[in-house]
Amino acid sequence: MLAALALCAYADWEPLFNNPLPFVFFLTLFTVGTFLHIDIGSSSVLTLNDAIGLAALLAFGPAFGAAVFLVGMMIHIIYERRVIFRRLVFLSIGIVEFFIVGLVYFEVLNGYKGLAGGPKDLLAAIVAGFVLWLFDRVSAFGILAAMGVRAMTSFFNKLKPYAVSLPPLYIWGMIMSFVFHNGGYVFTAVLMVPLLVIYAFFRNQKVYQDTLRETIFSLAKMIDARDSYTALHSEGVAENSRKIAAKIGLSEEEVDGIYEISLLHDIGKVGIHDAILLKPGPLDDAEWELMREHPIIGANLVKNLRFLAGSCDAIRHHHERWDGKGYPDGLKGEEIPLWARIIALCDAWDAMRTDRPYRKALPPEVALGEIKKGSGTQFDPKLVPVALFVFGSEGIELKENEEEPIIKKSV
Repeated sequence: MLAALALCAYADWEPLFNNPLPFVFFLTLFTVGTFLHIDIGSSSVLTLNDAIGLAALLAFGPAFGAAVFLVGMMIHIIYERRVIFRRLVFLSIGIVEFFIVGLVYFEVLNGYKGLAGGPKDLLAAIVAGFVLWLFDRVSAFGILAAMGVRAMTSFFNKLKPYAVSLPPLYIWGMIMSFVFHNGGYVFTAVLMVPLLVIYAFFRNQKVYQDTLRETIFSLAKMIDARDSYTALHSEGVAENSRKIAAKIGLSEEEVDGIYEISLLHDIGKVGIHDAILLKPGPLDDAEWELMREHPIIGANLVKNLRFLAGSCDAIRHHHERWDGKGYPDGLKGEEIPLWARIIALCDAWDAMRTDRPYRKALPPEVALGEIKKGSGTQFDPKLVPVALFVFGSEGIELKENEEEPIIKKSV
């Protein structure tokens, strides 16, 4: 914050005072843009003001751009009235970013306002945009890590969606700056129309995906509800899967992802007849063959869902065994996806600890013993100590694993 105040104190504000109408114009566009969010996946969003702020900077200099950013963001913060302190910190960092990018473009690379220097200025603007992108991402994650909001280890996981999505917005900002200097207000306003169309498209896609997401998870709950013995099975598997994933050091996104996919691990049972699914006794060989289709059915159901992209293998392979004797594909060892190995442990634990039509729930000590016996045959031997700790933390005292096990993410 002090750095932002110092830069503001020594900045050249003449371009701002000499151009009040352009300031109001860019401020209006910027403020509207702060409310137009685009979901880019991995719990990340973009706002259209990213392009407009860069356009203001390139058109009239860093102080002008910083003023547009400051006032626009203050309006947004006052309107929303949440996480105010964190937003004020980001506001200060944003101001510093504008002056650094302005220094790179105007002083280091000798760029002209509105990219008036032609191709040379376009190259300078691209370099400045890269500096803005890199500084913005590093500072944002550094602050969130310092505040304990997000682990710095998730930086690279979050970097990819922004690496794909921000550059087109910055290029749009460069074009907007050029158009304003050469075409004025009307052409610049017209240039906003395609940007708003893109926003509307992504917004509709998000609504569609959210509706689809709710439908899929409701379906998963209905499947559990078909059998009173397994009414909370998926929730139990999901909760323990999340705990194990966190214990082995997976990123926030992966922890959340395995929780969601675990809720759906048995969704393929929608294709299994009640006569088999709800049979009060053990299944015969023919019935088992049909039951073993449910991981394949489930994976096929979710493989085209964007919010579950790349994770359907966890559903397909959660009944594989470490020794290769599982189904449906007979994978073994680390051929089995990590998420599937975690879910397999939690699925077995919850099944043993739940009453079934043909038997009562196993006592916790017995169920833990079965998990131990399966280490290296049914289950990943590196994950078993972690699972025992997680299952034991439910109120069971573990004699052989009193200390929390340590396992590296490389599992």
